[in-house]
Amino acid sequence: MVNRLNWDIFYSAIIISSMYCFGLAMGSSVISTLLDYKFNWQSQGKKRLVWGIIITVVYVVTVILLIDYYLLVKLQNLPFEHFFKGQYLWMHLFYIVLSLGISAFFHAKGSMQALKVALTQKALLENQNIASQYEALKNQVDPHFLFNSLNVLSSLVDENPATAHKFINRLSYIYRYVLDQKDKELVSIEEELDFAEQYVFLQKIRFEEGVNFSSEIDASRMKDLIIPLAFQILLENIFKHNIISDEQPIFISIKTQDDYLVISNNINKKSIRQPSHNLGLENIKARYKYFTNADVIIDETPEQFCVKLPLIPNL
Repeated sequence: MVNRLNWDIFYSAIIISSMYCFGLAMGSSVISTLLDYKFNWQSQGKKRLVWGIIITVVYVVTVILLIDYYLLVKLQNLPFEHFFKGQYLWMHLFYIVLSLGISAFFHAKGSMQALKVALTQKALLENQNIASQYEALKNQVDPHFLFNSLNVLSSLVDENPATAHKFINRLSYIYRYVLDQKDKELVSIEEELDFAEQYVFLQKIRFEEGVNFSSEIDASRMKDLIIPLAFQILLENIFKHNIISDEQPIFISIKTQDDYLVISNNINKKSIRQPSHNLGLENIKARYKYFTNADVIIDETPEQFCVKLPLIPNL
């Protein structure tokens, strides 16, 4: 049997199999991996599917024809005019259909993995939202916050009833807004900005000229989205960690910059710092990862603290 074995045929079979295996199976796997890296199945599913079909079909057809041309025309001296005729045409089509089926497997595998990740992220997001709601409610019902608000209110009732009435309305708005966000994953900048203005109003009554607030939001970005209660967490941190008075005022700025919403303030650190574990900032970062690949940027200098939140288009 060994004597009858044609080693040239054996080596040729190994080479031909390798050409199809690495040229098609490995190539399709690489294409699928690169497309998964380029396009997110969750947010860019249609684009991922269209590009996957186009690139895969072009690649498979090109590679099949090149391999068949090399084997038939170059090695077996088949006249080129017969290359697309009769049994050879059916052979090309068979290999193309088989290879597209293999490619579809790799793309389906990537889709299933993305779905698995999405389900995991959704579960994590729900946990983060629960933590966020608890943290927000805890901060707002914090005894110091209530005590200070009620103190201000009691002094306003006799001195300035009209302002006291406004104070009560803004305070009730803040609590109502926090409760309304419990089932939302994203809110518009417009909603969060309105909340920030109400919150700062209460602080201005308390600290008077010690609080300065400005906003420069591009009108075209007002409907863009961010995670709910992000402003509540960031503003609470500002008033928690800084000295605020007429002599040492705090300047808070909210503005749009490229594809980010930038919240910044000057730093007047308290001599006795309250304990902080950055849970609020970590919560914001974790929830953002579900909606975008862009990072939450935290920039701190001795003079200024700045947080940049990625803007999510409202499609």
